[in-house]
Amino acid sequence: MLDTILLLAGETERPVLAGWLRRAEPGIRVVAAGAVADLPADVSSARLVAFVFPEIVPGGVLRRLGYGAYNFHPGPPEYPGWAPAAFALYDGAATFGATLHEMAARADAGTICDVESFAVPAGCDLRRLEELAYAASLHLFERWAEALVSPLRPPRLPLRWGARQCTRKGFAELAGIPEGASEEERRRRARVFGGEGDNRRP
Repeated sequence: MLDTILLLAGETERPVLAGWLRRAEPGIRVVAAGAVADLPADVSSARLVAFVFPEIVPGGVLRRLGYGAYNFHPGPPEYPGWAPAAFALYDGAATFGATLHEMAARADAGTICDVESFAVPAGCDLRRLEELAYAASLHLFERWAEALVSPLRPPRLPLRWGARQCTRKGFAELAGIPEGASEEERRRRARVFGGEGDNRRP
């Protein structure tokens, strides 16, 4: 029987999200943690919920969970991986969003349960797009809190992840302007990082 939700989230989000889960099911035990290493050893009667969480949960932990694991990804299925907003801005994407999905051994590869989408505002910069994706992730969490504390498996959608994985290496390459870049390429990168781009590393 499902009796515990293991919540992986940031320090600011943990009390808020835990409160939503407890309101959805007052009898549920919520163990909120800031790192995978802080999770309990016995997870046989637990479900893991990760919210915009940077760590990769090892496959061994996922296999031991009695009621699966779910992740709130701050990007749509077209942009799996790290810092998806940067890649979407570079591509000139017209829409963006957040995704709830089952967790698998490979990051952002599990079955998709739901997507919260929105139009990218004109002139949107990276910080603003990340803020909008974060808000969309919160909307998803609030909508799904009741389903996440139910022992039943949450519904799924017949959607697939995009083929390109957003990575830290790709982000670092995107942040700098290559020598000999065309004016169009400079504009695309400036849209993401502003100015002439930079060489920062995530």
